[in-house]
Order: sequence, then structure tokens, then C-alpha cells
Amino acid sequence: MATTETPRTDITLDNRLRVVFDDLQKAFGDIAIRHGITHEELGRAITYVTKLVESGEFMLAATMLLAVRTTEVSYGRAYANPEKDGASTWMATGPAYVPGAPEIENPGVLPMAPDEPGQPLIVSGVVRSTSGKPLPGAVIDLWQTTDDGRYAGLTHEQAGPLEGLDLVDFDLPKYHLRGKIVADAEGRYEYRTVVPGVEPAAVPGSMLDDLLHMLGRATSRARHIHAYVSQDDHHMLTHQIHFEGDPLVDTVTEGAIARELIHGTELHDDPAAWEARGLTGPYRTLTCDYVLRPIGFDEVKDPYVLEGFWKQ
Repeated sequence: MATTETPRTDITLDNRLRVVFDDLQKAFGDIAIRHGITHEELGRAITYVTKLVESGEFMLAATMLLAVRTTEVSYGRAYANPEKDGASTWMATGPAYVPGAPEIENPGVLPMAPDEPGQPLIVSGVVRSTSGKPLPGAVIDLWQTTDDGRYAGLTHEQAGPLEGLDLVDFDLPKYHLRGKIVADAEGRYEYRTVVPGVEPAAVPGSMLDDLLHMLGRATSRARHIHAYVSQDDHHMLTHQIHFEGDPLVDTVTEGAIARELIHGTELHDDPAAWEARGLTGPYRTLTCDYVLRPIGFDEVKDPYVLEGFWKQ
């Protein structure tokens, strides 16, 4: 016997939801067949996600493991396909940005204590367009952790799930290891900081910690320095410097770090070199050039909300 479903008048058909869900359902079906996922395994996965929600860790886990690509779609589209013109690789902002950092001199020093723990690091390079033209006046807005892997400047509200990871030092000045530097007439910049520390990605013994171990992913984040790089008539670049030799770059929660984001450092252990820099011990240098993509005549400059996905 034919049946007729009574249409609901309080619900509107969402065509985008339908299309995306249809694709997601098909993709899951393809994966289930390819890997022979059983009904029992699906049940265990559903139970695990339910417990992850109950533990309060679901948002952090979903953001770490799944949000990078959706963040790229929302904010990094202008830097898709960097191989076509040599534009720098875009990287998601992360949750620890604090607007309003002070401008430092060029060359300069990020705000920090005179006896800041950690190995001194001098970072320099050129900001240029994909055409090769230097970009004088480009602004590089920098932020990073301390030597022990903690950020300054976040309020308890901003810290959110990070607070449980002990990633925030609420006793440090707001703009500790945060600052803006303006490229000179030839697009060059230079600043001194310390090598950033390793950030924990999960609370030891937590459900997320267990999941990352099962996935073979690191439970700490690779050392990195964040930057927003902006200049008139160019798309703003969100970037992270990572470090050659860091074993964590291939096992971070969001997947292996792109090779072009990994930079080598040079150790300077000659006392004469220390003294010339006004330092009292060995230091490292690193070169990082930023390549920005011009905005086309028919494009609108990125309406990027600096707080982005992480602050929603």
C-alpha cells in the first residue's frame, strides 16, 4: 500500500546540508567498504565520541584533528596552490593570537625579559610579491611560546580549552614574545627572540591523549613561530615557521607539516659573534622569506576576522 508522508511546515529543506551530507555519507560508505569496517567497530566509535563529548574534550579533539582544512576553506583560499606562483604556504592561525601587539624596531627584539630562558634566535628575511618585487612597509605580526611552551597575553576566557593543557602563563606581560615589525625599503626584516618551546596537545591520560597515541600522532605540537604578514594590495598571509630536525613535524595532530614551512637554523658558537650581537652565549640564526600573492583587480581583500574560527 502506498503511503504519503505529511510535510512539515516548521522545517525548511536545506539543499547545501543535503548535498554535503550525501557526499559525506557516500565517502564514509566507500571507506567502510575499503577497510572492512564492521558494525561493531562503528558502534565502538559512536560510543567513544559520546564519551569524548561527555568528558568535555570533543571540541578540542575535533578542532585539532578536523578543523584545519575547513579553516583553510574559510580563510586560506587566497593561498591555495602555492606551487603555481611560489606564494608562501598558508597555515591556520591557531587559538593563541592576541591583537594589538606593539611595533618593534627593524632590526629589533620581541618583548621579553633581559634574561629570557631559552636559546637566542635571530630570524631575518625578505617580504616580497610573487612577482619577485620586494614589499616595503609589509607588517609582520608575530607571536610564539616561551621556552617552556606557554603563551602570554590570553585571558581565561580566550584560553578556553587550552587552559586545561597548561599552555598559558597568566603571570607574564600581555605582549610577552609578541610584536609587529615593519619591513624596510627593500622588504627586509630582522628580529631576535628565543627558540619556542614544545606545546602539549593533550592532557596526559585524557581520552584525547589516548586517541592520539592510538593514531600514532604526537601529543605535543612541533616548535613554531606564528605570523600574520600583510601589505596593501596583497592577500594577508597566515604563516608558521617550523624547525628542521624537530621530530614532531611529521606526527602533529593536524597531519605532517608542509616541507616549505620547515627551516634550518645555523648555530653561532664563536664568542666574537656573541659579542657582536650583544649576547653572552651561543645563538642561532634562521632565514624565512614571505611571498605574498597580489589581489587581482576583480578580487576583494580578505575580510579575515583575526579571531577566526578559533574564537567563534
